[in-house]
Amino acid sequence: MYQESGVLIELPPGALKYRATIMLENTPYNKITPVNDLYVYKSVDINTIKNGGSTITSLEKLARISFFFDYIDFKRASQLNTNLSMGHFRIAYWDDTIQNWKQLPSQVFWNEDKNQGMVEAEIDRSKARYALLWSNRQGEQLSPVSTGGIRIMVNYIPVKAQVAPYIKNGRTMVPLRAIAESLGAQVYWISSEQRIELLQNMNKLQLWIGKSTALKDGQSLLLDVEPEIAGGYTFVPLRFVSEAFGAKVSWDEITKTAKVVSN
Repeated sequence: MYQESGVLIELPPGALKYRATIMLENTPYNKITPVNDLYVYKSVDINTIKNGGSTITSLEKLARISFFFDYIDFKRASQLNTNLSMGHFRIAYWDDTIQNWKQLPSQVFWNEDKNQGMVEAEIDRSKARYALLWSNRQGEQLSPVSTGGIRIMVNYIPVKAQVAPYIKNGRTMVPLRAIAESLGAQVYWISSEQRIELLQNMNKLQLWIGKSTALKDGQSLLLDVEPEIAGGYTFVPLRFVSEAFGAKVSWDEITKTAKVVSN
């Protein structure tokens, strides 16, 4: 993870083939080429230098770039027309060959309580100029604006599940199989005991439906929220399962995203 002046870059494992240093620098204003109907809210130059001095220009896997903004930024970009959709925001990179911005599929998040937002997009270039733009072009498709559902990411990759996570007693409950597979754990179900068994390398975690105790490698542990079955799917507390396998969990209030990073 790399963060600088309101810009965040998150790289999944294997995104860089070699050990390298990623540098983010704000683009000097006089280096930004004006383009009709596009307002550049913020621009950064990204350079990735391999140990040894050579430049890495592309990523092996898609990474994620996020630009933060607040309500004042929205007012400025929209020229005080706050009736406009925040979907006019989008992320782009500068293409020297056409002397214009190449727009990327972008997602806008807005937290009304905090008056803060974020725009994110997937990127594959590790040497580039990226910017958060506001488009005034007529008829251009707007970026989708999040409706506020909970999102789960493991190692900066969104977890795809058939059913949505939910909050219970302040804990994020997630579909068992989706989170287990994302953590590289095998799932076994012992129906006679209503027991869940997760195996990850040499680690073994056992949980029971409706019980507030679990076993990690034979050691008894307490849960704040019991595993349960809802709508035909088994749900488990995200933080407990992730931390049991040595992963770190954080919560992004703006995007309503629980981020799990494994060791």
